[in-house]
Amino acid sequence: MVDVSSLTVQIIPLAGAAAVSPVVLSVFLVMMSMVDNPKLPGFSFYLGAIVVLLLTIFIGIFLGHKLTSAGAGDPTTIAAIDIFLGAVLVLFGLKNFRETSKSSNLLKYLKVDPDTSNVSKFAKYFILGFIAFLTNFSTVIFALSAGRAIGIANVGLNAQFVAILVLTVITLLVVEVPLLFFILFNQKAKKITKPVDEWINKHSNIVTGLFCVGIGLLVVYNGLAKLSIV
Repeated sequence: MVDVSSLTVQIIPLAGAAAVSPVVLSVFLVMMSMVDNPKLPGFSFYLGAIVVLLLTIFIGIFLGHKLTSAGAGDPTTIAAIDIFLGAVLVLFGLKNFRETSKSSNLLKYLKVDPDTSNVSKFAKYFILGFIAFLTNFSTVIFALSAGRAIGIANVGLNAQFVAILVLTVITLLVVEVPLLFFILFNQKAKKITKPVDEWINKHSNIVTGLFCVGIGLLVVYNGLAKLSIV
């Protein structure tokens, strides 16, 4: 049986990798810079992201349980899955080099009439957070892998809860840190984050591409190492 500390140590690198989301960060910064009160948009976006993340984690846990119950939780099968996921990440990273940033296309959607009801505002920003993370392929892959690791590990509900909590908090640091900054220092945050957002908008696909290729190659290497190929 894997204890909670070992499981947590195992998923922390995956959570850190999932947290690298330059496009999501750019969208979030643009959204927060366009509102007077950051609390409702920020927390709505955050909740939308949490829903996507938890759904992905639970799917991963389900797959992990299925692999174990089917007798496919052996190191060879896990290594083969890692190689496949790593290859997908590499291809996704290479694809990013050929694309331009799409976050600017969301500007029209981010504009909300001040007279709109809070319920409508909540729904709009919740959907934005949901879609932003749902379409962030690299984050979904790493969250799915972490969920799979939790499902394969033979731990109780309490240990699973701790692992999911750690995974969620670390993965969503890309939203949590700027959200806290905007809530505490709204005007200063808008001034400081503008050049950051401009840089991310200009280089987000390069950053994402390099990151996915690098991590993908590492995942493939680890899978090959488990098969004693390298």
